[in-house]
Amino acid sequence: MASQTQYLEWHGQQWRVRIKVPARLRDLIGRGKLTHPLHTDSLKEANERKWAVVPRLKAVITAAEKALASSDPIEAEALQLRLSKDDEGTQYGAYARAEEIEQSHGFDKAKAFYALASGQVTPLDHHANAFVEHKGYRLKSAGDFERVLEWLGDWLRDTHQPVAIEAVTRKVAGSFISESLTVGRSPKKAVAYLGFLRQYWVWLRDKGHLEAENPWAGQDLPSSPRAQRQAEPDGGKRPFTDEEVCKLLAGDGGPLLSDLMRVAALSALRVEEICDLQVADCAGGSFRVWRGKTENAERTVPIHSGLKQIVARRIKGKAATGFLFDDLPPVPKSRETRSDPAVKRFSRYRRKLGIDERPNGKPKSNVDFHSFRRWFMRKVRDARRAGARVFDEWTLVEVVGHTDSDRPKSLDLSQRGYAGRDPEKAKRALVEAVKLPPQPH
Repeated sequence: MASQTQYLEWHGQQWRVRIKVPARLRDLIGRGKLTHPLHTDSLKEANERKWAVVPRLKAVITAAEKALASSDPIEAEALQLRLSKDDEGTQYGAYARAEEIEQSHGFDKAKAFYALASGQVTPLDHHANAFVEHKGYRLKSAGDFERVLEWLGDWLRDTHQPVAIEAVTRKVAGSFISESLTVGRSPKKAVAYLGFLRQYWVWLRDKGHLEAENPWAGQDLPSSPRAQRQAEPDGGKRPFTDEEVCKLLAGDGGPLLSDLMRVAALSALRVEEICDLQVADCAGGSFRVWRGKTENAERTVPIHSGLKQIVARRIKGKAATGFLFDDLPPVPKSRETRSDPAVKRFSRYRRKLGIDERPNGKPKSNVDFHSFRRWFMRKVRDARRAGARVFDEWTLVEVVGHTDSDRPKSLDLSQRGYAGRDPEKAKRALVEAVKLPPQPH
């Protein structure tokens, strides 16, 4: 019942939205709670109507938070005045105060104050929290969105423009892309960040917060400069070589990395999938992956014979809900993945061994922990070329959890829809076909 009545309370024979105002904001907002009638006595209808109201009330709390947190006293004053419920008084007060600010700080500062206080412009991040909640972003995506919005705000401030949604015209958006967004970032990263801005403005228009066109629509990134003749060849991300795998497994990376690398090399599990494994997920001779990067990530992967001792040692004496890799620290609120410390430790270890590849001063190496997964797939390919027939490319899709949507529909239907999913025998044969390279004596 608690979830059904979230944000709701019964008042005067009808339901209404109710959001508690944090104690630190009550003096500023002037009340202890924000409410809005829904004009219905039906709980079902109230639950449907409330989602149009909740973001608006939360925006008031967000605005108050920003007013308290602002390091610019004039901006803070404008935001506080904007919170007033007396629209006529707000307009008059904002105009009078703007005249005073013009005398002491100049016309531009006064104009910006009046626009913000009177509601003519909206702070860039005024609706950011409601947008993130609507999209259901996970922690990393929410952080990326907030980061690019902060970059845009800094750039607007540095170019002496209002840090406001309305200030971002198509021309301004284009200038930000060429002067800031693409500077020092790979095209792939810049495209990802640009996508967050596009989606934010789409949402603003859909919710009626903005009437102008989406300034980010159709904006292309500048073309990458042609590679110089003397530039080093760059094949991009790649698998480890057998020599690199030998070096990594023979080195002193410590118990955690020693086991983690072997599990990665002989299962093709992604690092977060490995770190999320619990004891119960290792039963019956297979790893059980419950969630992951793609829809197909939920799968079972036979435990390689070369991993049985590691798994037996790590699950011994643990509860079913205990982690296979319980030597990783607890996940703080600042991140949502268990694997981050292991990945950072591995990167330091890999670089210490001299296993790195950064052609042309590339910021990120072409080899990383994911290269174990690439190495596994290359070994499966080699086994197929050597004559293995118990498994095929569809079996590999099953084991690694890749999407298979790019294959022709007719071929997919005949091989998977009619023939059924790959049997356990084929998956186990595929996994066992991968052998660690012999260690030097």
